[in-house]
Amino acid sequence: MQECEFKLSTGTLRGLTNGRSGPLVLALHGFLDNAASMACLAPYLEQFQFIALDLPGHGMSDHRPKGGQYNQMDYVQDIHELVVSQDWQDIIIVGHSMGGILASLYAAAFSDYVKAIALIDAGGPLTLPAETSAEQLRASILSRLPKNKPQSGAKEVDLQAAIAARCKTTDILPEHAQTILQRNICVLESGVTGWRSDPRLRTKSSLRLTEAQAQNLMEAIECPVWIGGASDSFKEMESTYEKRKTWLKNSRFELFSGGHHFHMSKPSAVCKSICEFVEEM
Repeated sequence: MQECEFKLSTGTLRGLTNGRSGPLVLALHGFLDNAASMACLAPYLEQFQFIALDLPGHGMSDHRPKGGQYNQMDYVQDIHELVVSQDWQDIIIVGHSMGGILASLYAAAFSDYVKAIALIDAGGPLTLPAETSAEQLRASILSRLPKNKPQSGAKEVDLQAAIAARCKTTDILPEHAQTILQRNICVLESGVTGWRSDPRLRTKSSLRLTEAQAQNLMEAIECPVWIGGASDSFKEMESTYEKRKTWLKNSRFELFSGGHHFHMSKPSAVCKSICEFVEEM
């Protein structure tokens, strides 16, 4: 895989590409992950031009400017600016978790640019009831207020400790956590190893969509939709798909054994299923 970068009005997006020609597969990673979590799919998609992005604030991509925040709808704008700037058409978007949500939002708003989307452990936007709006807004603002703690310099990141912490809070395998985390850390100007990813990524969203808004968006998706779920994931995609499949014009669901990052454990099987789906369209 080769490093790649794209200049946008809001900063530079970076990522990994197989450097091939052919139909474009744009891969979008999950929350706090980066392009390295999607690069494992590239060897099984050699007939495509494969580009795995680092979303803003993640991996090698630029952070939002001072005062900026990380809202999902802004990521959709980033994706569209990228697509238009590169004059891409008929793209296939493969997204994991948050990346899958972004793929569904983008396909809803800009179906004319998208040939198909593949959602890995994602079934469209996450939602909350409208009556939680005030509570959500308060929590979001409080999470974004500056922390008035004295700064004692950057703390050294212990990669092995970070891997252990990630595995403790999610069902990811240590080797996969290491692959992701190595791209999220760097040597700082002070000489210590620190986080490259933006700490503002951990702030709370201002407002989640309601179920009615999610339905409206997913019903606007014109392209075929492949959804892959994991048997041991907290996302419980089987039940989500049963609730939402009538919102989609053309969709398929497949259940894989494993946890939330099952695409990293079973890249061949996942890509085989996606390719079969695309070929049948």
